[in-house]
Amino acid sequence: MKSNIVTSFSAGLLFAATVCGIVYFTSKGENIEAQSKNPQTENNVVEKTPTVEEMKSILGDSGFVVQTQEEVDKKDAATTEEWKKKVAEAEEAAKKASSDNNGQVEYRTMITVTDGMTSIDVGRALKSGKIIKESAFDFSQKVDKKGVANYLKPGTYEMDSSMSTDKIISTIFKKR
Repeated sequence: MKSNIVTSFSAGLLFAATVCGIVYFTSKGENIEAQSKNPQTENNVVEKTPTVEEMKSILGDSGFVVQTQEEVDKKDAATTEEWKKKVAEAEEAAKKASSDNNGQVEYRTMITVTDGMTSIDVGRALKSGKIIKESAFDFSQKVDKKGVANYLKPGTYEMDSSMSTDKIISTIFKKR
C-alpha cells in the first residue's frame, strides 16, 4: 500500500469521528430538554406524581404500614409510659416479695448440663448462678456421698436459690 492511500483513509476516519462527536454532543442537550418538557415515557403514558393520600393507599395495598412522624411519636410516648408503669409494678412486686422472704433475695437460673460434665462443673455453674452457697467442691462431695455422681443427666434445668441442695441433686442426678 502506498502512503497516500493510508493517509487519505486515516483522514477520512478522523473526519467521520469528528462529525459523529459533534452530532452526539450537540443533540444530547436537546434530547434532555425535550424529555423535561414532555413528561411522557417510552409507551406514551404520562407520568404523574401521586399525592400523599394516593401514596398511602398504594403502599397500604402493598402491605406496608404508613405512619406520620406525629403518629410514631405518640406511639413511642404511649409505649414509654406503659413500660414505666410495668417497671414500677415490678419494683413494687420485688419489694413485696423481699419483705415476704424476710429480705432474702431469691435467684433463678437455667443450668445446661452437657455430656462430659462432672459434678464439679455443675457445682461451678450453680455457684456462679448464686443457687448454692457452698463451693463447687463441697457440692461435688455431697453428690459423691449420695452415690449419684455417675447419674448426671444431660439437659436444661431451671433452678432457684430456695431449693435445697438435696432437691437440686435429685433433679440433676437421676438414677435410671
